[in-house]
Amino acid sequence: MHLPSDSNSSPESSPIHLSNKPGAIPPAGTVASQPLSPKVIFQAPNAKAGQDYRASLREVAGNSRALQFKEIVLPAALTLTLSEEGELQGQPAVAGDHLITFQWSADGVQWHGGQCVLLVNPDPRSLWQINEPASDALYPKLHSAALAFNAGDLNIAAASRRGRSHEHAGLFRDDDFFVQHDAASGWSVLLVADGAGSAKYSRCGSKLAVETAGEHVLAALKGDLGASINHALQAWDADPESISGQIGGRFHSLFHDAAVLAVGAIEQAAALQQSDAKDYATTLLAAAVKREGGQLFLATFWMGDGAIAAYGPRGKVRLMGLPDSGEFAGQTRFLDRAALASERFAQRVKIGRYSDISAVVLMSDGISDPKFETDKGLASGDKWDALWDEIAPCLVADHPEQSLLDWMGFFIPGHHDDRSIALLWV
Repeated sequence: MHLPSDSNSSPESSPIHLSNKPGAIPPAGTVASQPLSPKVIFQAPNAKAGQDYRASLREVAGNSRALQFKEIVLPAALTLTLSEEGELQGQPAVAGDHLITFQWSADGVQWHGGQCVLLVNPDPRSLWQINEPASDALYPKLHSAALAFNAGDLNIAAASRRGRSHEHAGLFRDDDFFVQHDAASGWSVLLVADGAGSAKYSRCGSKLAVETAGEHVLAALKGDLGASINHALQAWDADPESISGQIGGRFHSLFHDAAVLAVGAIEQAAALQQSDAKDYATTLLAAAVKREGGQLFLATFWMGDGAIAAYGPRGKVRLMGLPDSGEFAGQTRFLDRAALASERFAQRVKIGRYSDISAVVLMSDGISDPKFETDKGLASGDKWDALWDEIAPCLVADHPEQSLLDWMGFFIPGHHDDRSIALLWV
């Protein structure tokens, strides 16, 4: 199946050649020039349906002389105006080739018949179809999901929606998320997963990963492990280096155990379908957050692409790792047995304690790729400020989760993946 292109394949403009031979019979759909009128070809830059347009008719191979126009006839579907000075302006609503006819003059005395075809390219968004998956497909999943709630004096929201590429192809959403808060212990847990587009059951893999890992991390932080970490956090200022090392080690073990359980759940699902675990391939981003006094403690695990960041104050961002890159462009690292055994696993676990951050943000690459484009962009405080300026109005809405879903429908050519985000903000 060929997906629609975001680029216009039409030439920049589409001229109409007029025959001005004395006595010639004009072809159908043209306006005859007056006898012995000069041979002039008119052009106008292409327009795009649904977008503002402002351009002038111009002579091809002309000498940029000022012309006058009158007796202008434009198709009603074009919804443009043409001034006496030859300026086209408006917002064309209908794509296609639109014939414009007029009388033109270089001196205001002698008038000649002329015409031009304005090519209006379709809005790329109109080319994307919305199709449903097969009704009997395995592992059905809602095309969107969203959740928001208060976490003490903090706020949490998450949203996930099917991308245009999956809508067009009639496929399910591959992304998923998990967000929970335990009021008794004060711990919040946020996870985002992006199922591999090339893996036929990755929509199930991402769901299993976030739910299995999320439930395990939350249960541990509600229990004895969480109590011991809480105690250590209270002693942080007395010996930051030692305490941070102890807490980092505990979270390394916690995230490793959670990842092992997630991989096990995926392998079990694959075995039941007599399939391969690679058919359930998924990334996994996880964060555990707790407010302790005036500080916000953050522990993260990052496997694959996307992003985890502590954002704020304005102009500042602390990335909690870097996205993985695969052997080929567009590839990434997925959660599997090899990743669990890798010596690099410890590098995927980060902790931080901050007094000035505005939010903890986890997102799939359906958002990070179009908004940041490169690893360098991902580390840019200015780009994070720009993103926050887009997101912040959603967070003060009556239903921030729905506002985030709506915002994630933004259109950027070439970026049509599933999109998911989970935030905790002050």
